[in-house]
Amino acid sequence: MTIFAVLLLLAQAGAQPTDTAVGPPPAKRTPITIHTAEAPGVQVFFMNLPWGPETFAAMERPGKGFYNRRSWPFARMETTDALRVEGTELPAGNYALVFHPNTPDDTGMSLEVRKIPPGEFLRPGNVMTRTPEGEALWQGPAEFETAEKTVPALEVGITREEQSVKIDVHYGNRTTQAVFSR
Repeated sequence: MTIFAVLLLLAQAGAQPTDTAVGPPPAKRTPITIHTAEAPGVQVFFMNLPWGPETFAAMERPGKGFYNRRSWPFARMETTDALRVEGTELPAGNYALVFHPNTPDDTGMSLEVRKIPPGEFLRPGNVMTRTPEGEALWQGPAEFETAEKTVPALEVGITREEQSVKIDVHYGNRTTQAVFSR
């Protein structure tokens, strides 16, 4: 007997189907909101974007698909002190941290640090935030490693040491670190 026939019989009998007859209710999704990681002189604002293994795999593979043509502005960084990254001076200010996907010729993913006007470009609930206008001050390889633990959403942490600031990015089962010198 099909589920339709069962439901029809229940309806005719005046009974209501139970949750077990039609399955459990859908799980509530965690709202996508802006979170902050901070250390003295540096704040990083990011959204708790849910882990999308197929989307991220498409960004890591060489190709010409949608996710290979679109940059991903995953965080905004505010600094009150000047920093350097691989010899490039980053004056105190407001920056977009942007991942660029792998290219068709397999050059690998990259991280861009883009100087942007003050203000927030991240939009709660919007997983497809546009990359803000601004000046790209530095771009270099973004090398991801497989993590021991898979997290359900993007996590960002900051460690400030005497001569450096380290920004750790953990997305699903992938991690990378950007190191800025002070």
